[in-house]
Amino acid sequence: MILDPKETNIAYRCPKCGQMVFSIVGVFALSGDMIKLKCECGGSELTATYTNDRKIRISVPCFICPNPHTYVLSHTKFFKGDTIKLACTYSGIDICLIGDKDAVKDAAEKADEEFVQLLRESGVEEFGEFAEAKEADDRIHGEEIADPHLQSVVHFMLCELEDERAISCKCGRACGKYEFKFVGDRMSSVLIYCEKCAASVSVPMFDQMSVEEFLNLDKLTLT
Repeated sequence: MILDPKETNIAYRCPKCGQMVFSIVGVFALSGDMIKLKCECGGSELTATYTNDRKIRISVPCFICPNPHTYVLSHTKFFKGDTIKLACTYSGIDICLIGDKDAVKDAAEKADEEFVQLLRESGVEEFGEFAEAKEADDRIHGEEIADPHLQSVVHFMLCELEDERAISCKCGRACGKYEFKFVGDRMSSVLIYCEKCAASVSVPMFDQMSVEEFLNLDKLTLT
């Protein structure tokens, strides 16, 4: 008997160097705890994991926003073959493509054209200039990227609480679309918010004790 393992193709744009990263993901590779798709420049990685109910959670680096975006897809949809386009929730620009190899390649070429147009509208010719301008803009608006370790901690914890249906907001328990950003003086707090209903909660993250308290949370209520 010959097995026909399910596979799909993924592409995302690295926010560090601006290049599209392509990879094949097989169902057997995904059966482990996590897979990581890393850019050759070493500046970013996409992760995919199974949730408790066997859906697939994808964390995609974003070249527009300081934090990655998280999406949850069913196993069937992920490996179905139809092209899936995952967009940045802020700009609406596609940041991840999933599906048949040729379809993903064609969609990536179109995304490249849109990306070049975005650069031109920003008044720059190279991605490096675009990244530097974005970083400067973040500083002006007090939204500098927090410590990468703290970002990973918050992202991990938010995924865990969401998997356990332990986050509630005005949309109802586990019905919102949750994101976060660091705010305050020296990025001393993390604002966790729902993009659907705008409910939010601010959690202190100014020292090791507050980080440990955050990691010990068993539920989170956004108001």
